[in-house]
Amino acid sequence: MQGFAEEYCHPSYKWIGPRRFVTNVQGWKISNYPGGIGFSFYDYEHGKALKVLLKVNREDGVCEYYLMDAYHSGHFGDKWQKWQTHQLPLFPYEGPHGRISNIKFSYIIHKDGRSIPSYYEYKFASIYEFHNGSIGNADFHDEYFKTPNPYRTFEVDRVQVQDALDRINNLYGDLPIRPFFTRGNTWDPNHPIHEIHKHIDWVIERKKNDPEGRHFIQMAIFDFDNYHVAQHLIHAVNVGVEIECFADWPAVSPMNVTENIAKMRRAGIPIYGIVRNTPCDPTQGIASMHTKIIIFDGEVVHSSSYNLHFHLWGGNWENGLVYYSPDFVTLYSNIYHAIRGGVVQRLNVSPDNRYNLYYSFGSNYTPFRDYYRMQDAIITEINNAKHSIIVSMFDIGYLTGVSSYDNHETDVITALINARNRGVWVKIILNGMICHTGDLPQSWDTAKWRPLKEPIKRLKDNWMEVVFVYYWESIYAPLHHKFAVFDNYTIITESCNWYVASLYSDEVLSVIRDERVARDFTDEANKICQSFRLGYE
Repeated sequence: MQGFAEEYCHPSYKWIGPRRFVTNVQGWKISNYPGGIGFSFYDYEHGKALKVLLKVNREDGVCEYYLMDAYHSGHFGDKWQKWQTHQLPLFPYEGPHGRISNIKFSYIIHKDGRSIPSYYEYKFASIYEFHNGSIGNADFHDEYFKTPNPYRTFEVDRVQVQDALDRINNLYGDLPIRPFFTRGNTWDPNHPIHEIHKHIDWVIERKKNDPEGRHFIQMAIFDFDNYHVAQHLIHAVNVGVEIECFADWPAVSPMNVTENIAKMRRAGIPIYGIVRNTPCDPTQGIASMHTKIIIFDGEVVHSSSYNLHFHLWGGNWENGLVYYSPDFVTLYSNIYHAIRGGVVQRLNVSPDNRYNLYYSFGSNYTPFRDYYRMQDAIITEINNAKHSIIVSMFDIGYLTGVSSYDNHETDVITALINARNRGVWVKIILNGMICHTGDLPQSWDTAKWRPLKEPIKRLKDNWMEVVFVYYWESIYAPLHHKFAVFDNYTIITESCNWYVASLYSDEVLSVIRDERVARDFTDEANKICQSFRLGYE
């Protein structure tokens, strides 16, 4: 590591705004404060970044952690820039762990392709300063308030990631990938929840057989509020398994007070909320930490469309992929460590590879272009389809990308229409409730008409085959998939919805060319159409 972040960046100011009351998921009115932190950041290169880690110490001894980006906001002069964040989730009073005692922060900078943490944690505010409604900056320089920062980031070596990708595409026989489908039935032996528990047990057993070795489970999942998984993870950490969890910030904050998350924190499992929008300000977007990744002991990885709250939405139809190979783990670890503050490694990829993995905040080199992104892969596969496209999607909108063989920006709606116009058979299966606008009718009022969202209306106006899925007895729909199958051979899937918010959220997208896996996803699309009430309005 090259020193600490203080060599290039230091905190300069902080603030809190007036107290306000917001309503959380449980319907409770809770206290929230706007606030932020500003930094002096030396102007050493254009590729720099600054992230802030907020550490919220609660009355019961538990720590809540939140990680957010800072942004360039001006200049101090003499090559020092002003950077700040105003995305602090500040809920000092209500929560499952009581009031705060104090809030601290540390920070991470990116320099020369590496992440560098600050040496110190700094005071943001105590409960008394929230009582008073103001905070000062003098304690940044008071040694009494500065404590060593234990948080460390990590980058997977770029050569290792590239070698793993190359081995997958050049040396593997059958790809070690198994798809799982929820199909609304957690009791089915093929439901992915059983594979999750199996691999938690597998890591526990490895730890028992190797008590001095490091054995771990790493999670980056939008929401993991599941009683049985929480209990199993608590058991794992109690026998010495190292567990670390990242989620979207509202899912693990006082905005959603859940006993499962609270129990995991009390058991010593660190849980970090990733902040991609401005807390309690709906005018500033719906970006989120939306990946669904679990890494088991560096050898197996799960990635999916589903979140770990099957008890809440057990009826959903979703999919997941389990990769049984350390090479796939290496690719996902590159993304996982970027989510927790590291630098994502850029790779050389060929878009027509047998397998590629994309991250919304990453890009790759190709033989045709220096920047090739997740959305470009989607447009490329639509444009390259020769015979058929089946899309099964929670929602769809004007996500735009550039095909690998041209420089023309195209949105997915236009690309799908163009594919049909050149003779490709296109079928689009969507969640009927989500695809309409206006007030929801009574759940039983299945005949009530609601207008379509504009992108979907455009598909219908162009005579595309669009199928809306509903439960038989209500206006609600179980479909939460995010997959497409091209020419019965290529699959795109995982966490990414095909709409603009995915560009600002943490998302992963895999492109897999495998006839066996494609057949499984095609069968899933057929089962959906056979199992539910379908609308064509």
